[in-house]
Formats: sequence, structure tokens, C-alpha cells
Amino acid sequence: MNAATAFAAGSGLSISKLAFLISGVACVAVLFWGAWALLSLWRGWARTRVTEDTFLIAMVRILFLVLFITWIVT
Repeated sequence: MNAATAFAAGSGLSISKLAFLISGVACVAVLFWGAWALLSLWRGWARTRVTEDTFLIAMVRILFLVLFITWIVT
């Protein structure tokens, strides 16, 4: 019995399914963080606590970060 079959027998999942589950959870966490960050940024901009330049720069950074991490995880 090798390690992969022992893991599958003990956990009920294959290693590839577990990796898919972990990457899915990571993508969901990153998307929730991105949504929270964009919502917080929007609230700050609507209350004029954040300037337009800061808003646009932060929005682009958040979107690129979410896209990059999602690309790395999948």
C-alpha cells in the first residue's frame, strides 16, 4: 500500500480531490476579502475620506491582487 491509497482509505478522499477543495476554499476566501476591501474603499470614497486618485489606485491593486492569487491557486 502506497501513501496515496493509504490517504484515500483513511480520509475517504483522493489527494487530487483534497487539493481541489483546498484551492476552492482559498479562492473563495480571496474573493470575499476582495469584496470586503472594495466595499470599504467605496464607503470611504462616498464619505469623501478617500480621494479619487487613491480610490482608483487601490481599486486596481485589489483587483490585480485577487486575479493574481486566483491564478496562482488554480
